[in-house]
Amino acid sequence: MGITEFLATVKKHQRVLIDTNIAIYFLENNPVFGQGAGELFQMVEAGKIRAYLSVISVTELLVKPLRAGNEELVEKIMLFINYFPNLEVIDLTRDIAVRAAEVRAATNLKVPDAILVATAATTDCALIGNDRECAKKNLAVPYIYLEEFLTSPAVPPPGAGFPAPT
Repeated sequence: MGITEFLATVKKHQRVLIDTNIAIYFLENNPVFGQGAGELFQMVEAGKIRAYLSVISVTELLVKPLRAGNEELVEKIMLFINYFPNLEVIDLTRDIAVRAAEVRAATNLKVPDAILVATAATTDCALIGNDRECAKKNLAVPYIYLEEFLTSPAVPPPGAGFPAPT
């Protein structure tokens, strides 16, 4: 699979909640996932899909640059959060908090991930992320796992193309 399949899968859902890691890949132009994240945000900017961030992603995006005193990156993130076209930040409500508790109880996901799943469920969105734990869980929302589309296994499965030992 590749970027084309990733974007086609995203487009099928029309409404997506974007996990923090995807936003980081875009903002930092990650060498492995930056292109996929960049093309996703091009779709958002063009209005081809409706995209959302959880308010928890605002916190997660800002912690590292604030800790490092990187004011330039803080400003870049704030501009992204506040002004990126067709991207809306969803606040944490009591309903989302209760639903996050239910998600955490059912899946044992970490609280931030449970909040993301609950936010996606509450806003009727698919969740786009790159979290292996989320990808393995049976979530209440469709989970679009970026790594599944943009990387291939580094090591072939046992026996792939090799004769069996005798």
